[in-house]
Amino acid sequence: MDAVIVGGGVAGMQAALAFRWQWPDKTITLVDTEKEVGYYRTLLPQFMNQTMTEKKLFFWGLQDDPRLKVISGVTVESVDPRNRCLFLDNHEKVYYRRLLIASGGRPIVPGVCSPRDCNGIFPVRSLTVAREARDWLPKHPEVVVVGGGLVGVKTAAHLAGHNFSVSLIEKENQLLPQALSAAASRLVEAHLQQKNIRLLLGSTVEDVQVSQGKIGAVQAGGKWLPCQTLFVAAGSLPELNLLRDSDLLNEDRLEVTPGLQTLDKNIFAAGDAVTIVKDGLFTPWTWPQAVVQGKLAAQNMYSSSPKSLNCLSRVNCMNLNGLSLVVLGVPVPGAQVSIYSRPKDGIYRELFHRDGKIVGGALIGNISNGGRLHGMMNSGENVEIGFDELLKPQINTFFKGSPSCTRYNRRASVLQPEGV
Repeated sequence: MDAVIVGGGVAGMQAALAFRWQWPDKTITLVDTEKEVGYYRTLLPQFMNQTMTEKKLFFWGLQDDPRLKVISGVTVESVDPRNRCLFLDNHEKVYYRRLLIASGGRPIVPGVCSPRDCNGIFPVRSLTVAREARDWLPKHPEVVVVGGGLVGVKTAAHLAGHNFSVSLIEKENQLLPQALSAAASRLVEAHLQQKNIRLLLGSTVEDVQVSQGKIGAVQAGGKWLPCQTLFVAAGSLPELNLLRDSDLLNEDRLEVTPGLQTLDKNIFAAGDAVTIVKDGLFTPWTWPQAVVQGKLAAQNMYSSSPKSLNCLSRVNCMNLNGLSLVVLGVPVPGAQVSIYSRPKDGIYRELFHRDGKIVGGALIGNISNGGRLHGMMNSGENVEIGFDELLKPQINTFFKGSPSCTRYNRRASVLQPEGV
């Protein structure tokens, strides 16, 4: 086999499609643990609240392509780089000339959130789990979401207003602590509270009450909350069990060059599984990054002059059930801040800048000009017109999807649904 991809998430699928375009005479096999691949994980909350059909989740379906093979519902147990071979849990072997690891991440589930023999607890990660939650929710409307990051906030926002009682627990004293400043976060918090979502900030789950095999309540901040459905969105860790005996890991990290190559010249990696080494260690685990990295890895797998990933930011955009949001980056030490705010209109726009260059920020309520701002930040362009002027909302609107990180993901915008 010319190339094999492990993982059918967005990084793996983008890599497979880009590989077929870049190397039309070569064959590629994609292996994934889920039964279906090629769906928008970012839209699972809308699927779970039944405002979106399952069909609309998918951006790709199986096609009659003799050079693209998909092996689904199978787990890769180990990798043998010396013999260029994968060992699957169905006792089969898959050989490769080039390999891409796009195994993604696995959800972090605190021990207190995983009592034995208890129904109604769902880690927010896969379509398989989302299907179970979709069927479970109508008869179990008292919902608690653990984790105030991007996944948890989006899950809570889209469940609110659909006959569900929603509480959101976050251990830090603000929502989206790894994405927004405290000031920007307050607008998100106010929006969720307007949706009748109960926020418990600076709290963790202390105990779980189970009755007749079902979750009945959770304790957080010393208070008991009714809970028939518990969504765990406390983060994720790279899924690297398949590499435990491969000598490819450094302190349990799968480190790659800016060209997404591992220690083995025949093995590349992309998405949530990787740590990028470039004047430091970077883990920009976002959907836009996975799109860019998948395409770039596919291009580099057989290239005599591999390209480097130019953007290491965690830029992201989404619609939180009526509130538009673009994340450019959290405050940077030594940076100044410029702010444009219209509280009555629910608009807050901030930029962090240092030495005349944008180094972070956020756009909330009005996200116009987001693409230009990200492009300026990524290129290190000096701002000439003044940050206050630059922050004013523009007439041109932000395109569907997230700002491009490099020229390699311009075609990826077709895979970015509105409101992700």
